[in-house]
Amino acid sequence: MRFFIFSLMLAAAAHAITCTEGYFLFTKDNGSFYLNEDDAIIDKYFVDFIDSDDSSSYKFIREQGRVVIEREMTDRGVLTSDTNVFYLINDINSPAADNSIAYNKSLLGDTTLIDAIFREPGDDENEASVTEVHLKIFKNGLIGDYHELSPKDDQHRSEAYLKNDTLFNFSITSSNDTVGYSFVVNDNDDKHVCHEFYKMKEDASSSNMETRELTDRYYRVKENETGFVFEKVREYRIDQYFLVYTDGHTTSIVKRPVTRTKMPSRGYYFDTKGRKLFKANPYRVQFFFH
Repeated sequence: MRFFIFSLMLAAAAHAITCTEGYFLFTKDNGSFYLNEDDAIIDKYFVDFIDSDDSSSYKFIREQGRVVIEREMTDRGVLTSDTNVFYLINDINSPAADNSIAYNKSLLGDTTLIDAIFREPGDDENEASVTEVHLKIFKNGLIGDYHELSPKDDQHRSEAYLKNDTLFNFSITSSNDTVGYSFVVNDNDDKHVCHEFYKMKEDASSSNMETRELTDRYYRVKENETGFVFEKVREYRIDQYFLVYTDGHTTSIVKRPVTRTKMPSRGYYFDTKGRKLFKANPYRVQFFFH
């Protein structure tokens, strides 16, 4: 019993994380178009609006070759729900179909390289959205280049690095020449809380950058048995992302079943004194073991 309790304590300690670490794990999965398989993945997502009954919830069910997203929304007391499915095609040269992510994934040392084409169908008012993605995912960093091919030609680059318990974020968007840079640090009194400071300019040719602390937004991490909850706290809403670890503590990942080949029964022969024989004998009794 003591060994069992000690084992549970070790398992919990192995995943003890700070707020900046939780933020970084969220960033890795959120920016990977459902192609991340390392560390932790988003399982559920809730939005609660302060001083309002409106809410949203999303459930991500990751199966072999597809991701199912179940959504419920309450807007002014009206509840609506829908289900969306994205098909993961491990061949970037495959013709892109609606609601599909065609990709190639490879490893270079400890870095995961992903090239992907993400296609989401439009509605009556909007045409289909097609985005070309190039990702580099490594232990303490993520670099993503996103090129929206349609309905408009727009490019976005984002980078995230976790170093010395500080999370550094950088982003640039071509359409409006917006450049953003931020760093996130843990709270001095509670390592499960962190604060963000950022610089931003909307004209890439300008050297002026506004700098201020996001005093109306901070982040929290709440650990649980299967992972943790990453919270974005704002003045008017709270976003909660439930992440689960991918090392066996998952809840919504449906893994490929392992097919076991049943070995044929092997017959052993025994003589009348019970001695095992490997060839026929005039006096024998045969038993089969499965």
